[in-house]
Amino acid sequence: MTWSDRADRWVRARPVVPDAVLAVVIAAIVGPTSLSILEAAQTRDWSLWVAGICGAVVTATVALRRIAPEVGFLLASSAMAVTVALPNAVVRPDELGLLGSGEHMEIALFFIPSSAVFLVHLHAVAARCRRRTSLLALGVGLAGALLCTAKTATAYGALPAGWLTLLLALLALGAAVAGAWIVGRFQFDRRQRLAAEAAEAVERAAADERQRIARDMHDIVAHSLAVIVRQAEGGSAIAAKSPERAAQALSVIADAAREALADMRGTLQVLRGATPREASTPSLAELPALVERVRATGVDVRLTERGPATVLTPSAGVAAYRLVQEALTNSVKHAGSRPEVAITVERTPEALVVLVEDDGGVAEDRPAVPGAGVGLRGVQERVHAAGGAFEAGPVGGGFRVRAEFPVSTRKALR
Repeated sequence: MTWSDRADRWVRARPVVPDAVLAVVIAAIVGPTSLSILEAAQTRDWSLWVAGICGAVVTATVALRRIAPEVGFLLASSAMAVTVALPNAVVRPDELGLLGSGEHMEIALFFIPSSAVFLVHLHAVAARCRRRTSLLALGVGLAGALLCTAKTATAYGALPAGWLTLLLALLALGAAVAGAWIVGRFQFDRRQRLAAEAAEAVERAAADERQRIARDMHDIVAHSLAVIVRQAEGGSAIAAKSPERAAQALSVIADAAREALADMRGTLQVLRGATPREASTPSLAELPALVERVRATGVDVRLTERGPATVLTPSAGVAAYRLVQEALTNSVKHAGSRPEVAITVERTPEALVVLVEDDGGVAEDRPAVPGAGVGLRGVQERVHAAGGAFEAGPVGGGFRVRAEFPVSTRKALR
């Protein structure tokens, strides 16, 4: 984590700190000018003190902009209402650098610059509160603009009291209020949109993880269970005639169950976040053992490998192995008796092609092991994720599955 990341995390955990700094900066900007206007008043009475206190409240409550925007807006609105209700002050125009019609002019006290900080509070409510609350704040701001315009009509000298001038003043104040609110709502909508996109990304990642887990569970369990079912059927049929072959079938069942249990244990360790003690990523190097295990079920499997060794990405190696495993599983589950399966692994400098084809076996009354077809869909997803091409479908009386994987650009293993 960089220093900027640590600083960002610290600020996020203490949002009042940057807002307090912002309040101090705003006070340093508008404070001196506001005080100069109050000091230019010809009479010193309680209204000037109240106006100064109200201006300080409006500025200081900027520190609540993120932790309590509603409270800050309520306090600022109350302070502004009091300021608007105060009597006008009489000042000398030359002391403020203004052009007046005489030696004295009357101005409303909400003209002090600290009153403009009210827009910061309106923006905060619009950017961080619900729509109903923000609309209520907008209504308060527009009502305040109307009151300020009416108060301006009672101040002689600050502005001409004509209708056109008052209309322009109302439009200017209304535009400032509406602009602050619109910018705040834009930020609110953007924040909501980013949060929705983040939630959607999390949900999409969770869905991808569920699909990955489903593929792994299917690949681990379906093959072993298919072998176990066929061996159990064969063993029960020959138990009385050939106890030795029945015992061999039980041995195959035990081996298949033991392997499935080990694979399941590795998968569960991954799901728990632990590091599995044994690698659970098979590769094409384990094909001979897979072929021997399937042959024990009575399926005639022939494995042919052509070409020199090539380098595949880990995902492509796993996808190729799972493709062969799923194709053999389907032959065990759905083909007739004594099926013949041909597995061809052809390696070229550009690609690796894996082809698994069975002849459908001999039709008989032996029931097929139930299946929903999710295995081939899972294999297709694996192949596509590894950058390969996949195709599967019936051929003659049997079934064929084929995949082609691009070879890694790294130097092939010798």
